[in-house]
Amino acid sequence: MRPEASRDHRALRPSRVLRAVAVLAAASAALLLTACSGSPTSAETPRAAATAVPAPTSTPDPFPKEPLTASTRYVALGDSFAAGMGAGAEQGSCRLSANSYPSVFARKSGIDLIVNAACAGATTSDLLKHQLIALDDRTDLVTVSIGGNDLGVAAIAGDCAAGKATACRNEVTAALSLLNVLPDRLDTVYSAVAQAAPNARIVVTGYTLLYDASDPNAPDFQTAAAINAATLGLNEVIRQAVDDQRAEGKPMTYLPVDFAGHAIGDRRPWLNTSGSAVFHPTAAGYTEYASRLVQLLGTAH
Repeated sequence: MRPEASRDHRALRPSRVLRAVAVLAAASAALLLTACSGSPTSAETPRAAATAVPAPTSTPDPFPKEPLTASTRYVALGDSFAAGMGAGAEQGSCRLSANSYPSVFARKSGIDLIVNAACAGATTSDLLKHQLIALDDRTDLVTVSIGGNDLGVAAIAGDCAAGKATACRNEVTAALSLLNVLPDRLDTVYSAVAQAAPNARIVVTGYTLLYDASDPNAPDFQTAAAINAATLGLNEVIRQAVDDQRAEGKPMTYLPVDFAGHAIGDRRPWLNTSGSAVFHPTAAGYTEYASRLVQLLGTAH
């Protein structure tokens, strides 16, 4: 599907722009509070700000509850979070791992993973150009993890992991400034996926919060809370884009994933804290993603 194909109906929905601006404002406010306040704010401040955006009017859920079978044909799309970067045993320039959440989910559920077309570093544009070819009218299930690289998360990871607090917060601010362009990009991607796989259920995953920001006295509290606020803003934009697709009758649903108790700063984080895969889940983290998919979809009957 060409990106231009879905622009006409988007132009008729000014609420998309207003909601994106509201998300941007809420996340930016949370960032300013954590980065500039003389006294640290609660770890709940970013979460409350992100969830303060009014939810769209509820519509009938078009996502079917059909059981999986051993012959369910599954295709995974997305970026490094779908490829499994950081899980170990990675191969090729796309950093594909047998410990990625699509591979683990396929093994746990007993369905047929036709291909994991995800690639580290992929943006929404990359997915449209290189990954849609994996889909056809025989595809039964699609998972999608995309959007982070459109905001320049690689630069955030590099500066923040290196302990460059000012540069880190500047990168987060830059990422937040791009949130307003993401809704249209996601809308184009999700519409294209639905068109390329017209008989498939589509599950869109969110990005887990990276830090345990529950201790306001921690040395890196402000940085941790700022990154979490940006992640919450990204997830809210993704969720709203999925809601727009559902309102049009697309069999699509949003799946949030939370590493509560296993974020960076916890005793046993499910995230890499150093190296080229910093801020990406470990094998245990990807297993949690797979477990959430099992909870949503079940296993093959």
